[in-house]
Amino acid sequence: MFLDISDDQDALLTTTTALLARAKNRVVLGGSKASFDLELDADLEKAGVLDAASYPEFGVSTAALIVHEVGRSASIAEVAASAVIRPLICPDAPRPLAVLTGDPARAVRFLPVARAVLVLSNAGASWFPVSPDDIDVVDAYFAYPMGRLRDPASCLARAQAVADPILARRLAQLAVAAEITGVLQGGLDSVIAHVTDRRQFGRPLGTFQTVQHRLAACASKIAAAKWLAFKAGGAGATHTDVVAALASAQSAVDAIVYDLHQFLGAMGLTLEHPLYRWTYRAKHLKSEFGGASCSNRELADLYWGEPSVQKVALLA
Repeated sequence: MFLDISDDQDALLTTTTALLARAKNRVVLGGSKASFDLELDADLEKAGVLDAASYPEFGVSTAALIVHEVGRSASIAEVAASAVIRPLICPDAPRPLAVLTGDPARAVRFLPVARAVLVLSNAGASWFPVSPDDIDVVDAYFAYPMGRLRDPASCLARAQAVADPILARRLAQLAVAAEITGVLQGGLDSVIAHVTDRRQFGRPLGTFQTVQHRLAACASKIAAAKWLAFKAGGAGATHTDVVAALASAQSAVDAIVYDLHQFLGAMGLTLEHPLYRWTYRAKHLKSEFGGASCSNRELADLYWGEPSVQKVALLA
């Protein structure tokens, strides 16, 4: 496929950018390890940008780009699951939507604000509605609102199975890949602004060649992972394309986060600077689906394992 943005896609991304610009003025730093912009979340839903995946002229690839753009913002909203997974897997589920994989007792991002939970397990995929009474809030440093199900068995007992659990898992992997590229790009944008303004030895830090080279390397890794995610959302994309996008994004996290924090100094580790809102999210997303090592092993199995597995298309 050609990695070109159509006029329709560009218009939708322009709408998303305008909403993010308004949200930027509401960002308040300090005193809170987790954040959720309820107004931005509602604005994105009202504008219809979260439904792009269900329209042929947009599709999953456009949803991946929307997730990337929202991830770049210091304002945090639930977009990845709602834009990439929900339209095709559980359109009747109310949002915000949290995604639970693995142990049902584990802490889940967005659960404190969620109205429904999508469960992915070896047994298949299902979703159930939740209320605040079902949730215990978890105090965590991942910038996302985190929570646990108070009674997982009771919640799972009212779950509704989805029609295509394999597709649900693939879309969830793609959503994580797209979100990683967004939060890393947002962190890089913040650091570039810092080294442009910060002066050392009589000139801006960003004019030093070693700084430029390392930030350029970060930008290249992020761009590669972003376009892999865009490609993986296209018509005819395979399971291999999706896992390649996830493995690329997760594998890039550690080196990029290291560089971003180093060039911002200790300021990037405090709640008074927004960098943590991107890098701490990236650290959490890196662990999804078993982390980069599991994603790379899955990718290797798809290339050198059972050949028929590679031919399962993500989208018809």
